[in-house]
Amino acid sequence: MKNLLHLRPYLLRYRRNIVFGVICIIVTNIFAVLAPRFIGAAVDVMSGSFTIADVLQNIGLYVLFAALSGFFLFLVRQNIIVASRKIEYDLKNDYYAHLQILSKSFYTATSTGELISRGTNDLNAVRDFLGPGIMYSINTFFRLFFALVAMVLISPQLTLLALIPAPFLSYSVYRIGKSMQQKTRSIQESYADITNLVQENISGIRVVKTYTREALETERFRKLNNTYYGKNLSLAKLQAMFFAFLTALLALSLIPVIWVGGINVINGTMTIGDIAQFVIYVSMLSWPIISIGWVTNIIQKAASAQTRLNEIFSTRPDIADGPDSSISDRPVQGRLAFHQVSFHYPGNRENPVLDKISFDIEPSSTVAIVGATGSGKSTLVNLIPRLQDPVEGSITIDGQDIRTMPLAELRRMIGFVPQNNFLFSDTIASNIDYGSTESNTDAVIEASRIANLYDDISDFPEGFDTMLGEKGINLSGGQKQRTCIARALAWKPKLLILDDALSAVDTSTEASIFKSLLDKLPDTTLILISHRISTVKNCDRIMVLKDGRIAESGSHDELLARESIYAELYNQQLLEDEISSLG
Repeated sequence: MKNLLHLRPYLLRYRRNIVFGVICIIVTNIFAVLAPRFIGAAVDVMSGSFTIADVLQNIGLYVLFAALSGFFLFLVRQNIIVASRKIEYDLKNDYYAHLQILSKSFYTATSTGELISRGTNDLNAVRDFLGPGIMYSINTFFRLFFALVAMVLISPQLTLLALIPAPFLSYSVYRIGKSMQQKTRSIQESYADITNLVQENISGIRVVKTYTREALETERFRKLNNTYYGKNLSLAKLQAMFFAFLTALLALSLIPVIWVGGINVINGTMTIGDIAQFVIYVSMLSWPIISIGWVTNIIQKAASAQTRLNEIFSTRPDIADGPDSSISDRPVQGRLAFHQVSFHYPGNRENPVLDKISFDIEPSSTVAIVGATGSGKSTLVNLIPRLQDPVEGSITIDGQDIRTMPLAELRRMIGFVPQNNFLFSDTIASNIDYGSTESNTDAVIEASRIANLYDDISDFPEGFDTMLGEKGINLSGGQKQRTCIARALAWKPKLLILDDALSAVDTSTEASIFKSLLDKLPDTTLILISHRISTVKNCDRIMVLKDGRIAESGSHDELLARESIYAELYNQQLLEDEISSLG
């Protein structure tokens, strides 16, 4: 339950609505508890000589007080339920905003389906607590309080008899409530598993169909859904038993009340109207007491849900701005330097991905990084925009350690095209212009020309306004890569990183793009990762990575002359090209 205390700032934000709602709860219960007195009065009037006017007067007052109770109940819902919706809105915004600042390592360890489940199912459970949960909890308290006061004023003896089931009720709520919380948490975890499976399958539907695994995936979903169904059914059975038990206790509590009350009427210490009132009050207690079980279920669900949400909110980004982050006022030149940089994944210190790497890259130069798969090329370039941080050493741009730069400013200097292309379900123009703070049609067109994409876009019926399907499904692999390159170029970065970003285009298109980059962005420092020697041979400098270290460095001709790793890669690719040409 302590986890629900994290909602206090949100409740304070809408305290006016909630306080006014509580006042209305008090008022509606006062009118609701006073109303039965007129029923009792009407019954007593009819016990002797009476006129229709006397009866109608009491009935009219009963209807008036019931109507006033209903009106203030409407105001309760208008304030507390509306406040819960506003808090839900704020929570969703804060949840999504928090996801945006978390580091790459968090998303590596957490599935998309899990995050979607927490942002939907769990937030809805919290909303139910903030609205109906709070409203009915407070309403139950005041209804019980006012009704008990009214009952005591009629007969303390009958009130004690009516409260006989209370200790059994309290114990039942405690024991069954704990079981409900455990079952609810298990249900929420199962829901996350289902969400994750659905998200994976829809995203990878082409792989599923290619390998004809539709039946297997359907069976996997059926098993998860069956588990989810079973857990929900178990909770529903527990709730049904609980509500039935509460209802039975309340019904049984009326037996001694009517028995003893009837004796008191015979003895003349009570009237029939008093008994009528008292039975109404006992009936009025039935919903508050039954709602204890319902509210308990809401609170247990919310507690479990908030625990899962707090796990996300309490996660801090591994990479964030330092307390003294600042950026130099000098224009960015693009000089990049690594100083004894090492990197290894947590718990794997004995096998570093990068091992004490040092190098300098001059402004406006072109540098290629080559090496075998797993040599650390992508890890190296991920360190530059601080998608990851080195465990040792430092990286500087124009002499300033990048860890002392504001993240937003650092990444604004860099155009980064990773290995895995991602395009949004939006227009081509919006995808290219994604990194810009303001829409700039000229920059979009220019970037598309440099990326050798403009002619392809012109062939589409709607040109730059063509809507892309999920992840750019209506583009070819080469068009996706070139769109991502254009996106990185649109804001004219001082440092451009292409991580194997030309693998899906042919050599002539690749050469055209490379030439355009050099001609149109002469002041940009270019770092290029590629497996093609034809791509990198024209770079000012080529660095060969092997086992996390720089094994060789120099120009294409210098490295060929050494007849080592680079020369071996070059000769191997020449042989592959000759074999392909013969085929």
